[in-house]
Amino acid sequence: MFTGHVTPWFKLPLKSLRVVPLLAPLAVTLLSTPAAADGATQQKIQPALLSEMQAHPLEQIPVIVEMNPATAPFSSGSNLTLANQAVSILNLNGHSFGALSIIQGAAGVATSAGITAMSLLPQVATIEEDAVVRPARPANPGPAYPAGQLTSLYPQETNATKVWQAGGTGRGVTVAVLDSGVANDADLTRNGNRVLAHVDFADAPNPQLPDPGGHGTHIAGTIAGDGSNSAGQFIGMAPKANVIDVQVLDAKGNGRISSVLRGMEWALAHQQQYNIRVMNMSFGAPPLVSYKFDPFAAAAEIAWKRGVVVVAASGNTGPNSGTVASPGIDPYIITVGSTDDQATLPLNDDMLAWFSSWGTAQDSVAKPDLLAPGRKVVSILVPGSTLDTLMPDHEVVALNGWKYFRLTGTSMSTAVVSGAAALLLEHQSSLTPDQVKKILVSTTQSYGSGTMAPGSGAGLLDANAAWASPIRGSTNVGLRQADALARTLYSIVYGQPLAWKNLTYLGTNWSGFTWLNLPWNDAAWDNIAWDNIAWDNIAWDNIAWDQTSWDNIAWDNIAWDSAGWDNIAWDSYSYD
Repeated sequence: MFTGHVTPWFKLPLKSLRVVPLLAPLAVTLLSTPAAADGATQQKIQPALLSEMQAHPLEQIPVIVEMNPATAPFSSGSNLTLANQAVSILNLNGHSFGALSIIQGAAGVATSAGITAMSLLPQVATIEEDAVVRPARPANPGPAYPAGQLTSLYPQETNATKVWQAGGTGRGVTVAVLDSGVANDADLTRNGNRVLAHVDFADAPNPQLPDPGGHGTHIAGTIAGDGSNSAGQFIGMAPKANVIDVQVLDAKGNGRISSVLRGMEWALAHQQQYNIRVMNMSFGAPPLVSYKFDPFAAAAEIAWKRGVVVVAASGNTGPNSGTVASPGIDPYIITVGSTDDQATLPLNDDMLAWFSSWGTAQDSVAKPDLLAPGRKVVSILVPGSTLDTLMPDHEVVALNGWKYFRLTGTSMSTAVVSGAAALLLEHQSSLTPDQVKKILVSTTQSYGSGTMAPGSGAGLLDANAAWASPIRGSTNVGLRQADALARTLYSIVYGQPLAWKNLTYLGTNWSGFTWLNLPWNDAAWDNIAWDNIAWDNIAWDNIAWDQTSWDNIAWDNIAWDSAGWDNIAWDSYSYD
């Protein structure tokens, strides 16, 4: 088993940090007193960040800087070269935490003046707020269960038990769990250690407590726990699947988009080594822009194109429409909402969970794609973790006396679908992410007593129907790529046949444009027939992953945007 960690960043107040360039400065001219940003410059700075700059002009604001694409002729690893340039630019105007080669950018902090100065540089494509990533609190407690009704029926309700009877267990398939960490619990290690690696991009590493929050281990157990501690009472969806622990949330449940992006690129760097086929993200960030301009969504698309099934939570801010979190807003990936099963096995009394987010985000498609049970899901307990300390009443005692833990949310439903994807990929290993999504959304079950509620997507997951399905094809036809994906992968799709959806789109004659003179604007990206790109044949080896250092980020020092697990009520209202 590989255990990795990154160098911790000393938890000094951000204002007291002395900026030390990590690389030699670029040969660029920076304004000592930045001029007022003109309209074009302001367009580089995303609106939410502009608001933060106005509200906190002297504060060190967390930002992500993305670079414009490389130009031909290309060298291998041009995305990393540009990411390192972004590091240097940030260090000259603030403080960089490290490169983000997955979007050829970098993360760090800068004041309003520093952000304005960076936006004036022609090589900078865009600057956005490095938004907070965390699970969200359900808006209200929801309906009560009758006393004594506490079960965890999701394997039966989704027909995973039928897959087990047919011999499916998820063996050999690895799921990267991006979360608060994964403890080496017996349900994941006793019958052969299936936690293949630990890596940390959020907290100072602590081998004695690899999941200080407790959330990530609960997710991992829902995906792949084998029930060793409970004598088979509480078993995850794919009880022989492997897990990679990629910690991107700290002990209080806080992270940033940048810490998640860093974890994603680490997973892609080790994709072949560990046979990572699924990436589980049971959290989200409020979408600040269209998915087309969202670095979180772009990174999820890159992982998807690289052959990893990305499964993300829709969010816990329902029941109103228009509440889906990022990266769940991205049209390519699998976004999961929740049902409330009423603690009964029959599906006819199930309902769309009151907290389950849904809707159609700007420029995207209707989300979630499908649902899975998400109410009072029982999985592995991490004794002494933050969640256990805050909510001891959520401990569940198995029949043999072993303690587990119950949580509620689309986070749990996301893990159920990731486990189903692992079962499917064990049985049909050649499936692409597009095919996995097509199968999962085409084989769902109905639930409730009548017409499914808006926000149900295709319906309730049916793992057994998906497992043996001969369905092929894609649900992702005619979609537009995110900008950061186009910029990052430009060097490896360059030269492929370039087709247009409409040769006279917006009154422009597109027939004369090639990859060499392609305009970098919304009209071009909207008009490219992205389905014509042979993604399976591109030279992925020319993209550099995980070749940079990364500082753990002391989120607690960013006082104007802090939160913790104690602000998240994981079904914390006690009814049983």
